Amino acid sequence: MTDRPLTMDELQDMASAVLVAAAESRDEDVDELLVGLVWPDLVTVVFMLANLALGFVAPSSWDVREPAVRERLAERLRVELLSRAARREGLADE
Repeated sequence: MTDRPLTMDELQDMASAVLVAAAESRDEDVDELLVGLVWPDLVTVVFMLANLALGFVAPSSWDVREPAVRERLAERLRVELLSRAARREGLADE
C-alpha cells in the first residue's frame, strides 16, 4: 500500500493506466496497479472507471452527464441486475 493518498491527477493517471492494461488484456498488471492503493483511492479509481463505463452502456442518444439520464440508466441497470439474480436463483418465470 502507498503511505499517502494519491492526488487527483495521480488517481486519473491510475484510472488511465488500468484502461491501458485492460485494452492490452493484461489483467495481472491491473492487479499490480490496484493492490497498493489505500482503500479511499481504490474506491475513487473504481468510481472513475464506472463513470466512464456509463457512457458505453447507455444508448448512444443519451447524455450520461444529465442527472435525469443517469437516473434512467441506473433504473435500467438495476432491473437487469435483479433479473439476472432471479435467473440464477431459478425464480424467473420468463
